[in-house]
Amino acid sequence: MSDTEQDPLTSRLAYLAGTMDDDDRPTLSDMLKTARAYLTPHIAGYTLAQPLLDDVVLGISLDLWQAKDARNGIVGLTVDGVEPFRISTDPMRSAWPKLRAAGIPAGMGVS
Repeated sequence: MSDTEQDPLTSRLAYLAGTMDDDDRPTLSDMLKTARAYLTPHIAGYTLAQPLLDDVVLGISLDLWQAKDARNGIVGLTVDGVEPFRISTDPMRSAWPKLRAAGIPAGMGVS
């Protein structure tokens, strides 16, 4: 895939992220590439069905997208106004339980 070509999951990520703005597409596509880079060392040597792999990549990418609005890991927008809360700084947070459910012993803090 070239630098100008979008990741095949870009449209699905845009839907999950709640943005249909075409200007966001390059950033979303880059986040998918970054998610795959985070994931690759943890699944090396394992086989993961494509739908499961896509689900994990989308989860990581969505967390990366949402983190852009969290300066210093803190989000402050709610329906009632501003109410700060901290989000995880682990980009793989949503991936660990999914990988374990798929039979990959990942994210358990063991080396």
